[in-house]
Amino acid sequence: MWELPKGEDFLPKTSIEQLRTAYAAEPRTKPKLRLLCAIHRKEGKSLDQIADLTNLKRRTVHETLRRFNERGLAAKDSIKQDGRPPKLSLEQRKKLLRKLAHGPTYNKSGLWTTKEVRELIRREFGIVYNPAYVWELLMAAGFSIQRPRPRHYKAPSQEEVAHFKKRPLCWQGITGRKAT
Repeated sequence: MWELPKGEDFLPKTSIEQLRTAYAAEPRTKPKLRLLCAIHRKEGKSLDQIADLTNLKRRTVHETLRRFNERGLAAKDSIKQDGRPPKLSLEQRKKLLRKLAHGPTYNKSGLWTTKEVRELIRREFGIVYNPAYVWELLMAAGFSIQRPRPRHYKAPSQEEVAHFKKRPLCWQGITGRKAT
């Protein structure tokens, strides 16, 4: 398990110059650090020496060098791992967006809540989402938080507000009209 080739036996098809060129050309930090481990191993250094030089744990250095041994120079890059497939298919998501664009029929503010969207998804597609993920789904679709402005039940009407506002006296001289 811990036996890894060292020196010229490590990456026999790749020269130390190729490793150094790849190191110099790499703009990202993690792949650069992985290449540095490979360069040190190609120079014949032990795992402990490489761990000291790179400030990495011995196990991390070993795992990095093992990947280089298996995949060659391509091991400098991490392998993209697929996540869980989405619960809603592309067609279902399009249908959901069309329904959301029309707004809720029973809500006069015209704004959806995450609870309402979650219930719509459950009712239409039979899929139950976590409430937090419903919000992520809405954000990914381009929706944003919008709340109706609260209005106090004793708030005056627009006419009462307009009647209450007074024009400053300085406007009387300019307009020739008295403030009402």
